[in-house]
Amino acid sequence: ISAEAPILFAKACEMFIIEMTIKGFYNAEDVIEKPLRKDIATAIARTETYDFLIDTIPKTELLQHVGLETFTPYQTQLLEKS
Repeated sequence: ISAEAPILFAKACEMFIIEMTIKGFYNAEDVIEKPLRKDIATAIARTETYDFLIDTIPKTELLQHVGLETFTPYQTQLLEKS
């Protein structure tokens, strides 16, 4: 079992990165000079399952790129507490 754990963990990480990339791509606009962080921040703000990632992006940068209306209610509470 322990020999299989790194393989499964690597596959789970790969799937997570693919999903974040796809969600970031869907949130991308046609602006070339826009940073990738905005796309990822928008994906985090619009997806409830990514609530645990809300603290990974600085609050000031997150609010600069993403409007408050896109956050889930739980994420809004987390942002108000910090």
